[in-house]
Amino acid sequence: MPRRKPDMEALRRAALELGASDAQVIPVADLAVDPRVRWKCMIPKCYMSGRCSHCPPHGFSVEEVREAVSAYEQAVFFRVGVKSSIIAAPTIAESMATGVIDGQGSAFNLGGHYMLVFTIVKLLGKRARQMGCRSTLGFAAGNCRDTLCHVQPTCQKLMTRRGCRHPNLSSPSLEASGFDVFRMAARVGWDVYPIGSRCRPESVPQGSLFGLVLAA
Repeated sequence: MPRRKPDMEALRRAALELGASDAQVIPVADLAVDPRVRWKCMIPKCYMSGRCSHCPPHGFSVEEVREAVSAYEQAVFFRVGVKSSIIAAPTIAESMATGVIDGQGSAFNLGGHYMLVFTIVKLLGKRARQMGCRSTLGFAAGNCRDTLCHVQPTCQKLMTRRGCRHPNLSSPSLEASGFDVFRMAARVGWDVYPIGSRCRPESVPQGSLFGLVLAA
């Protein structure tokens, strides 16, 4: 009996229903995996580098990611829009570095957007399996420790043998896995703006968080 191909258009529509601002079905050939992206997590060193099981130097290598995605034909690439007043709030960088929620609530609000990306990734994978797909692979945005284990002192999977506290929500991020999200977004026609610690809301028209789900 021939294997049934996944209905990627149905998964794209599901991403929008679940809260994504935009979603596109793209061929695996359009995925951009570049080792320089992972190096950006370590040089200069990100505050989460080495402190989360999915963050460099931990997590999947570029070679492992390339081999894994090569087993698929298409993916659903989606983004969740974030207001610049939230994602570029002056207090965000300090909140992320210190682990202390800012008084304006911007970090908490931004965390909700990250949580939405993690949730969409997992729910799309679940729907794909319900369709009869044998294999799914998902990537979210940012590190899962800030989003899922913010109140915990360490990443349990990294520091102990007990495994992840939230295996049904945690996913590696696109950036930590070496995906050049800026190049991928440009390929589907989305405007995307770099946001650094010194960025201010008035200099950013719109913020975006990205997710990716492959199914076969």
